[in-house]
Amino acid sequence: MLRQNLKFFLLFLTIIVLFVLFKNGQIFDLAMVFRNSFSPSQFSSVFLNPPTDLEKAYADLSVENSRLKELEKENNNLRKLLNLKDKNQYTLAVVNILSRDPVNRNILIVDAGRNQNIEAGQAVVLSDGIIVGKVIEAGIDASKIRLLTDSFSKLAVKIGNDRLVSGILSGSLGLVMDLNFIPQEQDIKSGDVVVTGDIDPKIPSGLIVGQIGEVEFSQEELFKKASVLPMVNYEVLNTLAVITSL
Repeated sequence: MLRQNLKFFLLFLTIIVLFVLFKNGQIFDLAMVFRNSFSPSQFSSVFLNPPTDLEKAYADLSVENSRLKELEKENNNLRKLLNLKDKNQYTLAVVNILSRDPVNRNILIVDAGRNQNIEAGQAVVLSDGIIVGKVIEAGIDASKIRLLTDSFSKLAVKIGNDRLVSGILSGSLGLVMDLNFIPQEQDIKSGDVVVTGDIDPKIPSGLIVGQIGEVEFSQEELFKKASVLPMVNYEVLNTLAVITSL
C-alpha cells in the first residue's frame, strides 16, 4: 500500500513540474536537451545549430592559415632557387605554371618567355637542382615546357657516382622514365643516381634527373635498358626556374 501511494505521489509531482515548466516556456528547452542527448544522429546540425560567429571566425582563420602556409612554401622555393643561382652561377628565370595541356598533362604553359630571355631547349629545374623538363616553345611572355616524363622527351644523361656510364633518357607511360642505349659492359644497379650529361650546350651537366629502378639486359642485345624513378612528384609542380644561361 505504501509503495502504491509513493507511485501516485511521484506521478503527481511529475505532472506539477511539467505544468510549471510548460507555463514558463521552459518545456521546449527541456525537450531539446533530451532530444540532443539521446538521438543526435537524427538531427541536422546545419539547421538546428547554425554556425556561430566564433565558428565562422575559426573557419576564416583556417583558410587564412592554409593560405599563409602556401605562401611560406612558395617563399622557401624562391629562396632555394636564389641559392641555386648563386651556387652554380646560373642565370635563372623563375616561372609559374599557368596551365597544363588538357590532352597531354606533360606539357605545361608558364608565365615567362622571350622577354625573360627564355628560348627553346633550355633546362627547367626545381629549387633543389632537379631537372624536370625542357622549354620547347617560347612566346613573348609565355612558354611551353615538355616534362621529362613525356613520351617525346629525350635527354642525354650519365649514371653513377663516377658518371662514366651514359645513356639516353626518354619519357614513358606514367611517371617512370626509360633509359636506353647503355653499353652492355657498363655496370649499373638499382639506386644509382642519374644526372644530365654534357652533350647539350643549353643544359648544364650534373643536374639530378632521378634514380635507376630496374635494369634489363640480354646477351643478345647490344645495349642494356633501365627504368628511372623521378625524385619529385610531377603532378604537383608549382614554382619552377628556367636556366637561361650557363
